[in-house]
Amino acid sequence: MLKDIRIHGAVTQDIDFYATLAGEKLISAPFYEIKEGKSGKVASFFLAGMYFHLDGKGLAFSGTGGSVSEYMFGSPMPLQDLSHKEVKNRLVFFGTFQGDKGLTFSSQTSGFQSYDDLFLNGNALSNSFFLVKVPWAYSVRRTQEILLKTLGRVLKRSEQPGSGDDSALESEILRELAEPEATLLLLRLVHRPHQRFFQFLRSYYRKVKEWGDAQEQFVAPLAEELGVAQYQRERIAVDILYKDDRNRQVVDEYKDVLLQLTANTDSPSAVARLNSLRNLAMRHGLPPSLFDTLDGLIPTTQPKAAREPQYLRRTREIFEGLFLSSRPPSEVIGPAEIAELLSYKQKAQQRRDNGFEQVLLETGRILDERAAEGTGLDAFEVFSEVVTYFDRLDNAEALINQLAFMEGATATEDKVRSGLGNKRALDGIEKNLFYRMVLRPVLQNPYALHFGRLKAVALYEGLEQIERGDRTLSEIASELEELGLQESAQHHLYEGIRDRLKKSYFDLSNSAHVRLLQREVEGELVKRGEWKGPIPQGSFAAALEELKSESEFLNNVLPRAIENGDSSYMEAFRCRSGLDLFRLEELEREYKAGLDPDGATGNTGPGPGP
Repeated sequence: MLKDIRIHGAVTQDIDFYATLAGEKLISAPFYEIKEGKSGKVASFFLAGMYFHLDGKGLAFSGTGGSVSEYMFGSPMPLQDLSHKEVKNRLVFFGTFQGDKGLTFSSQTSGFQSYDDLFLNGNALSNSFFLVKVPWAYSVRRTQEILLKTLGRVLKRSEQPGSGDDSALESEILRELAEPEATLLLLRLVHRPHQRFFQFLRSYYRKVKEWGDAQEQFVAPLAEELGVAQYQRERIAVDILYKDDRNRQVVDEYKDVLLQLTANTDSPSAVARLNSLRNLAMRHGLPPSLFDTLDGLIPTTQPKAAREPQYLRRTREIFEGLFLSSRPPSEVIGPAEIAELLSYKQKAQQRRDNGFEQVLLETGRILDERAAEGTGLDAFEVFSEVVTYFDRLDNAEALINQLAFMEGATATEDKVRSGLGNKRALDGIEKNLFYRMVLRPVLQNPYALHFGRLKAVALYEGLEQIERGDRTLSEIASELEELGLQESAQHHLYEGIRDRLKKSYFDLSNSAHVRLLQREVEGELVKRGEWKGPIPQGSFAAALEELKSESEFLNNVLPRAIENGDSSYMEAFRCRSGLDLFRLEELEREYKAGLDPDGATGNTGPGPGP
């Protein structure tokens, strides 16, 4: 007896389909029709008066059922789904609408989706659709309600939509229905260019283990050849970055803290942790836009007007002077007031307080209306100048933060030029303002990378040297490139040393053993093609010292801190060792979980080693 019938084909050059008819009581009659239409191939699939219809433009559907696809990280998710880590998939039932009082069902279960919309709103690679025939004497609307209650939980949590295992998904659905008379029509659509780009990018990222401008430029030619749009490239890249175990840990913690903040909007510790995690995310090459999407869940209204902080009240006071003061607008908001507003903007960002942006939008709206009426043009120009300084601060912070928190980050000559312009503008408002608002916060941040601090300082000192006429833009860009090269070399050597110590014994107190270890590790790097050209001097010693410091932390500092309940040991060690706080937190989590942190405590030999 037939249990399922499968068919695989292509409806366009880009779109493949996989259709499955399954059930306990199938008949051998054809359930599909494929023919040539005016605009190309047309494929139709039928089930008891219900259908899927594919042509060159998109999918038409009609019947009781819906669609399911794996969430791609960064795509909009309902708060309810975000709060349940086990939820993996986006589930939509035909004829349903989200209203103020919840989900509304209708009897209109027919519709059409273009391929562009389908792979934009759903998964960029693969989306599954299903129709269900059941012998229930219910209306279409009631049938959809029962199907949702029966299948909703398993479909939201299933691994199969992401893996593309139609057989397993079919079995899950029929098992949950527990209806011998049920018949399932399952249709999976795959975007082949997106899938090919995903497979290449995933393999490439697993090899290089980093993501930045250089990596984006490397994969761009393939994306252009395949016709993958820029937005879809970013979606696919972000999804791959998130699914890496190292990155997932950071992002999942961000989501957890974010959910805590939605329940308690007045939580300074949660806000501080979100800011730290954003900096850590830069280290893993995760774009800020990914977190901006999640941040949209934070309530934007102040709980009580009376609790508005002083810096917001002062912000309102300064901007209201543009309307109320009899003085010229340029005197109401001069350099001192702009510097004050810049500090308030930064404080609002650190506290994740949307109130500052609301004041800004409100002021801009009023001035825009007055300007449209032909009044207040001078005030509008002053306000626009202030906003320009806000943009300059944002750009300057973005450049410095990228250098400080992202592994392998450098700055092109154009970026150095932009940084120079921003520094001159900010310092023109108040002496050393660039240092106080842009560089100093990074140097005081315990999560900043060791090389990140070096690069941030090198950029700042280089900009000052350019202003004095002592150096050029290209020289500063070259210096940052050299630091990035040293950082990359140390990272590769660190991984090589750690791997070698897992396999072989080396007495690190014996200089001959150390030289042998260096020769083997550097030779392996060159042999595998992971490094070309000479290895920067001192990189091996620095990588070995980093590994020794981690071993000392795990074997001596951390156990003593836990035993005495005193975190000052860890802070003193951080300052002394140069390891960033994020790496120490990683080691602490692995230690407490009883895990071997990838060999950091591996064979270091007797003697004065760690």
